[in-house]
Amino acid sequence: MEPISNSEVSSAMDKIKRAAVNVSFVIAVCMSLFHVITAAGGALPTMQQRSVHLGFALMLVFLQKACEKKTRAVTFWVLAAVCVMTVVTTLYILKNWFDMAMFAAAPRQIELILGSFITIAVLYATYLRLGPAMPVIAGVFIAYAFLGSYMPQVISHRGYGLKRIVAQLLMSTEGIYGTVLGVSATYIFLFVLFGALLEYSGAAKFFIDLATALFGHKQGGSAKVATVSSCLFGMVSGSAVANVMAIGPLTVPMMQREKYTNRFAGAVLSVAGTGGQFMPPIMGAAAFIIAETLGIPYIEVALGALIPAVLYYAAIWFIIEIRSNHEKITPMKKEELPDWKKVLANGAYLSLPFILLVVFLAVVRWSPIRSGFWAIISMIVVSWFKKATRMGPKELFEAFKRGAFGSLDVAVVTATAGIVVGMLSMTGLGLKFSSLLLSLSGGNLIVLLVLTAVAGLILGMGMNTTSVYIILSVLVAPALVKMGVPALAAHLFVFYFGILSCITPPVALASFAAAGVAKDAPMPLGFAAWKIGLSGYILPFMFIFNQELLFQGSAISIVKATITGLIGIFALSCALEGHFRARLNLVSRVLLGGAAICLIDSGILTDFIGIGVVIGFLLPNYMKAKKAVCADI
Repeated sequence: MEPISNSEVSSAMDKIKRAAVNVSFVIAVCMSLFHVITAAGGALPTMQQRSVHLGFALMLVFLQKACEKKTRAVTFWVLAAVCVMTVVTTLYILKNWFDMAMFAAAPRQIELILGSFITIAVLYATYLRLGPAMPVIAGVFIAYAFLGSYMPQVISHRGYGLKRIVAQLLMSTEGIYGTVLGVSATYIFLFVLFGALLEYSGAAKFFIDLATALFGHKQGGSAKVATVSSCLFGMVSGSAVANVMAIGPLTVPMMQREKYTNRFAGAVLSVAGTGGQFMPPIMGAAAFIIAETLGIPYIEVALGALIPAVLYYAAIWFIIEIRSNHEKITPMKKEELPDWKKVLANGAYLSLPFILLVVFLAVVRWSPIRSGFWAIISMIVVSWFKKATRMGPKELFEAFKRGAFGSLDVAVVTATAGIVVGMLSMTGLGLKFSSLLLSLSGGNLIVLLVLTAVAGLILGMGMNTTSVYIILSVLVAPALVKMGVPALAAHLFVFYFGILSCITPPVALASFAAAGVAKDAPMPLGFAAWKIGLSGYILPFMFIFNQELLFQGSAISIVKATITGLIGIFALSCALEGHFRARLNLVSRVLLGGAAICLIDSGILTDFIGIGVVIGFLLPNYMKAKKAVCADI
């Protein structure tokens, strides 16, 4: 018998990998169908729903890795075996979930094996998708659970054995299959799938065309188009980097044609793309976890986030307006602009699912699951209104595949976060950590807020927004609540700083992605984005000290807080750009920055001082510029 040549082995392996790609496609479509069906007919019992969701996600992560060209044959078969074990674990939980709850205090041998396997599988899948930061943190918490008796007295505990830890992680709803994964398994997946359908139906292109038609004729129109488009797409995608990569190739060339620098174009793209994660009504993934954690309707979270989100995008708009005026950027040419009437006539029907989603969530007050399901169904239906947007079986399956793969990051990170939460719950570290923070801050709320903000930005350098929020919501948010901060404000505060890490150097993922699109150096562009987004770092402090910005209080007080907030953001934008109709000197910029800080507080005196400084320093510039224009005429 002749030996098999290397080329024949390689060819056989390539065929197997191609077959595995087809298998992953089928699994992805089945994952989407599972979530749509359970949304329509009612979710399975808690452990079953979450185990199937995680089982699908783990298989897709491992198959995707196995099918990479550089993956060797040995690694491929190891990953294939891991997929089989994932199926076995999922089926075991499906069949025995009730008995597992009964035997949680004394796990059997099979449960110790499967629990150990699923823990390692989740950590490895998270490493493959998101790098080492989150798995390392989870590993540290597991080690802490083992070695608690050897820790310093302030954080020590009696220590737990393998059986107790595995039982917590596998057999309870305070471990891997905890509440956090439950949100991914019910709410979040549906909205990720909705975003994929928006793209395949052409609705995403419709929103970009409409923004171009409405704002392209204004000074700085292309940058404003990028901002509006990023906002609309970003709230659905839930990922700053995904938003940048989806919107950037369309909008950056438009900005470059208007003579914006590559750096400014990329900076606007990254800051606008990042903000979509806290723009209602969808707000990415973490907002659903906030609602679940606080036990409040999702619409309350969305309503609380609305004014800060509007102020964030107003800041970007002001920066664009000031920069465009200063550099005399001309509007986009008429021939480059679509006619808004034609855009609406040809594609307005594609906005119907989005409008229905807002109505379902905000007016009818349906649950996110029910709202998401009917938004998906309506998106499929309206795509059939015209041949150009009609999604046939091929497009629908591709969208289902995109939705499943788009959900993987959230699925694995919420499972890993379940490990962290489970260890915190078992050891009681969450309460101890909150007490430590309170002691470290000396009982000073501002110091505690600054510590929280820094923690969020540092953690966000290595983890995604959802991961950062989950950890800080357990470790830090309780300390803020103990200091008298309302629960929603505390959780939104840590949520915002987890998001802002995407534009915070030295590891600003959204800015680095935008640098690739804009063809500029990553670090300088990162600092340019940080400067444009600086108002975003002040907004969380504003709503901590000014609850009206979270829709708490009378209508008059809410309107007043919003107006003073806008004035403060505008003052800060002028100070950062050093220009308003004419150049501002250093003293004016410093005082305008101080005025913006004064307007953080809702007090009458601080508002009066802030507004007085803004009028006193910006009105002369406006009058000077107006006289110059009249003189030219």
